[in-house]
Amino acid sequence: MKPAGETEAVAGYLSVASAAVLWGSLGVAGKFAFASGVHPLEAAFYRAAFSALGLVAFALLADRSAFCIHFRDLPLFIAFGLVSIAGFFAIYLYAIKLTTVATAAILLYTAPVFVTAFSRVLFGEAITKVKAVSLLVAFLGCILVARGYDLSSLRLTLPGTLAGLGSGITYALYSIFGKTALRRYSILTTLTYAMGVGAIALSLLSLPQKVIHTQHSPEAWAALVYLALVTTLLAQTLYLAGLRRVQASKASIVATIEPVVAGVLGFSLLKETLEPPQIIGGFLILAAVLAVQLGDRAPGEARPRRG
Repeated sequence: MKPAGETEAVAGYLSVASAAVLWGSLGVAGKFAFASGVHPLEAAFYRAAFSALGLVAFALLADRSAFCIHFRDLPLFIAFGLVSIAGFFAIYLYAIKLTTVATAAILLYTAPVFVTAFSRVLFGEAITKVKAVSLLVAFLGCILVARGYDLSSLRLTLPGTLAGLGSGITYALYSIFGKTALRRYSILTTLTYAMGVGAIALSLLSLPQKVIHTQHSPEAWAALVYLALVTTLLAQTLYLAGLRRVQASKASIVATIEPVVAGVLGFSLLKETLEPPQIIGGFLILAAVLAVQLGDRAPGEARPRRG
């Protein structure tokens, strides 16, 4: 029988990996929504709004104590929603607009580096050799999966690079805000407030641009509901559940399987091509994820603090 701590860690990794698998389907669902006339910023708003409404409804029916927070923690949830929900959604779209999809994706996956650095300072998570090597291998894998080897698919401009790095930082801060909030609150409370603030902020960003519409085809609404309930609400619940059990830095590395899943789904459902370097990149990411999980069993590897 596995020790309780090891079993808990395995459960945490499985939860994070499951979230990453769901995030990997985001691109396919997004393409269906965009093909049906949905604006990217509109999709971001509906993702947050539907998720927030679902969370509020569930809390009203199942656990009204989820609405109770200390006033001193309100800035934490406001920052969480503004930075890692609304900010991330908007900045990443801006990065894609200013560069290319491949460039934006590569810059986005600098996030585990930021998570590791922040977690070392804020949570005392050790930067072990296994973790450092896994981080490097995972990032190299992400570059290959995003076709970073094809220079024609890349475009670096100062504004675009800053936006791409900004998306990586705001994405990384999701783990930091989440880990901090989970030390004092449930997953339901954490998500309800963060998603609520994010939805309000995205509405204020979207309404002046007149990109929110209510007349869409059933296919478009199906894609939007999937984006909200599966790739946002369910995925983020699973990720936060994993953050309770494993280090934020390790969770961020495990989550890099997202582009692998996205590539496989694009190949199987959208008939997109998978080139040999992309396949190699996928195996590198899987190797990094496996190394991070096995690292928990290595002598001297620090156990995560409970969030």
